[in-house]
Amino acid sequence: MNSADAAAAAVGGFNLRTLSASESRRLRRMISNREYARRSRLRKQRHLEDLRSRVGRLHLENRSLADWLTGISCRASVVLRENERLRLESAVLRHRFSEIGRVLVHRQLQRLSSQPSSGSAMAAGGLGSVSELLFASLIT
Repeated sequence: MNSADAAAAAVGGFNLRTLSASESRRLRRMISNREYARRSRLRKQRHLEDLRSRVGRLHLENRSLADWLTGISCRASVVLRENERLRLESAVLRHRFSEIGRVLVHRQLQRLSSQPSSGSAMAAGGLGSVSELLFASLIT
């Protein structure tokens, strides 16, 4: 006698040998269906537990990614503020550099206009003054 027959014999106190063939098949089918339903419920329960576990892992991953994104956003904000500060500082320095160039050109023009002749200007270091004038003109 196999396990299904033994289980059928135990169900409701029926003995398969005393039942008709159709009653015996019906009883075996009923037992088989119940066993299939039990296995199906267990499979469904395992699947549901797996899904709950996966949901938990995904919640943790989501939290981790949200924290990472918050950190990146904060660092990006700091970098953007620093970038803006450096742009402003660069603009100020460009303006100051331009002003210095204008002052140098103005001084050179004053020196050149106050010198009596070009020969004496070269002897007195006028060549350096001309190069400074050229440099200052390139700056502006």
